[in-house]
Amino acid sequence: MALQLKKTMVWNSAITSGLCVVVAVVIAQVADLHEELLWLAALAASVALLTFFRAAHRIRRDTLAPLLETASYVRIARDSLLVRDQVDWSVIDDYAAQLAMRGFRPLGDYTAYPMPGALVGVAAMFTDADASIMIEIQQLKLLPSAGPERMRDGIYFSITSLVGGQIRVITCNHKPQAATYLVRGDHDILNAEPDKGLLALLAQHTDMLMRLRQKVGKTAAKGLTVERYVLSIREAQAQARRRLSAMSGYAIAGVVDEFEARAKRRWAPSTPALKAVPLRALEELDTAYAVEGQPPVFQESLSW
Repeated sequence: MALQLKKTMVWNSAITSGLCVVVAVVIAQVADLHEELLWLAALAASVALLTFFRAAHRIRRDTLAPLLETASYVRIARDSLLVRDQVDWSVIDDYAAQLAMRGFRPLGDYTAYPMPGALVGVAAMFTDADASIMIEIQQLKLLPSAGPERMRDGIYFSITSLVGGQIRVITCNHKPQAATYLVRGDHDILNAEPDKGLLALLAQHTDMLMRLRQKVGKTAAKGLTVERYVLSIREAQAQARRRLSAMSGYAIAGVVDEFEARAKRRWAPSTPALKAVPLRALEELDTAYAVEGQPPVFQESLSW
């Protein structure tokens, strides 16, 4: 059953208000405070409003919280004791061999920092000959603290290009969630196919790049590195933070409800909007999101 956050917020406030009214009536009857009944009713209404605004504040706070931690990666040594027993590298290497036959080269093994508390994971990174496509072969493992299962353990694929230097095109086999949609970048195009394998996703991604070149006149920027890939995530975080900071918790709840009701697997700005996005050299990412004072792109420590 789809979440209905807005309805839940209203119902919780109504129930709280109703309980307060009942208590107020009882107190008025017992203590013979009939003249103060209006004030007690006003108090009940105030409690209801407080309940509503607290729920809205909590939704807004929890949505913004992940965006306050700037994305970084950590390089992984495969013989590290921390990952040696956690990762089946042979599975990743089988996919790496398939990519090598298609001209992709490895860029190393990484994990996200900070890693979400409910899982551990690694990502082997690859790029094509002109560094216009970045592929992550991810091996994820849910921890017992994950609670109700929203994704399964195993291998996942995420393929990314920066069309025109700013339009982030992502093809993956992750199941899209409302949280992912909320924190999207302003120019993100995402296509999720949970049942497809690596090569099918790669074919779909290259087809999308071709269609974008025809429709909006922009091609995938060359020179994409792991560092710039992380910086593109930081840019999307900053854009999502600006957008969500301007929204109320109730408005955010509405977006979640709409997403859950329609089960989006893909999203993209309109074609006119994509055409209007200015071209940008990838070097501009380096100066915008890796400047002095920001967390390093590659963290040194790894802890799960």
